[in-house]
Amino acid sequence: MKRIEREEAVRLCQEGERLSPEERERLTAERLRDLVAYARERSAYYKKAYRETGEDFRLSDLPPVTKKELMADYGAWVTDPQVTEDGVRAYVCGDEALEKLYLGKYTALTTSGTTGNPMPMVRDAYHNTIHGALIQTRLLREVDPDLMNPVRHKIASIIILDPAVSSYSGFLKAQRANPGYEQNMLAISLTEDINEIAEKLNRFQPDLITGYPSILAVLGKAGQEGRLHIRPQAIACSAETLTEKVYHTLRGAFGCPVLNNYCSTEGGEAAMSCGEGKIHINQDWVMIEPIDKDGRPAPEGSWSEGVYITDLTNYVQPIIRYYMEDQVRILKEACPCGSRLPVMEIRGREAGTMEIGGKVLFSSLFEQALEHVPGVLAVQIAQKSERRFHIRLVPSSEEDREKAAGEVKKRVLGLFEGSGVRSVEVAVVPERPKPNKRGGKVKFFVKELEER
Repeated sequence: MKRIEREEAVRLCQEGERLSPEERERLTAERLRDLVAYARERSAYYKKAYRETGEDFRLSDLPPVTKKELMADYGAWVTDPQVTEDGVRAYVCGDEALEKLYLGKYTALTTSGTTGNPMPMVRDAYHNTIHGALIQTRLLREVDPDLMNPVRHKIASIIILDPAVSSYSGFLKAQRANPGYEQNMLAISLTEDINEIAEKLNRFQPDLITGYPSILAVLGKAGQEGRLHIRPQAIACSAETLTEKVYHTLRGAFGCPVLNNYCSTEGGEAAMSCGEGKIHINQDWVMIEPIDKDGRPAPEGSWSEGVYITDLTNYVQPIIRYYMEDQVRILKEACPCGSRLPVMEIRGREAGTMEIGGKVLFSSLFEQALEHVPGVLAVQIAQKSERRFHIRLVPSSEEDREKAAGEVKKRVLGLFEGSGVRSVEVAVVPERPKPNKRGGKVKFFVKELEER
């Protein structure tokens, strides 16, 4: 098992941000060779997958993998034979996850399971130390690096209260790790009424708030309307796409840095925001390849249909060219913040397809059309029957609601008509976008087909 001290990880993360693209490419190639050599030796899955790959290879020479393929033979994938799918699932769902490490040496969690099958993941100390250093040196650069320490600060997390979900399991572990300071940590279910959430935050007065952009957008609106009276030192977003509208709403409402962490259970902390609000890829430790619908490299500067992600720090459960549906675009221009890490824009994940009268429409078409509607912070389309749709939205203010709702409805109906689909019923409903029950993320398009 690879090991690294915290001080060394911090130094490498600081140095990695200053590397030129050429220097970073040489460094990641070396780290990739080490990871692949280890995976070939210890993982039966990768030994078979790389049997025709020579010693002199590039990242693009390695075959990509999918969640389905890895889960089909979990025991062959992991490099520690003591790690089993049933064992990780039992650990994550049991009380011992809050008291001790899995097998005495690993943290363990599951993916959010938005596709219906959460994937068990384990991480060793090497992975956790490096990704912790990335958070310290890059995500928290604008604020007190000790802001996530409940001994010194009050932290509120608005999340799904399910111990099997990584955000809440991490919260509970942090509470257990800081006995006597549990009162400095507050977990609020993101399914609660917004007025109840605001009331709890007003009483708690957090220094740091963490959550998904979809619920934070609602809080920003509450702050602008005077229902939320807090002065946090920072707001930290993750898991969903943080739009420029929501970013500026939060900055304006609370007057503090808004931190954005593009991460996943599989790939870890892949990219983080800077002081300019841009997202920089942690490309020295997590490699991201934008791809088109056929798995080929997406044209430079264009939006991808998905990504291959490679975590150069996970040696116990290697993630090498792992396919994810996130749509991204890597930009070439330099960022005013001074970081030399590449800048990436994120659209999120393809939400699905709408099937109406024999026609199939991609929901991304609607998502792009509604991306810049004035007065709208967040929107969700729910298909209730073949030709009936509900639109849930978060307006910039209550004064904007009627106008924003009318514009969203107009654009949606226009897209249906332009696609040759008629006799469609579209209604804007007063409820806010609904999160997924498993992971708490809000999807742009959801199917909620009602029985007749």
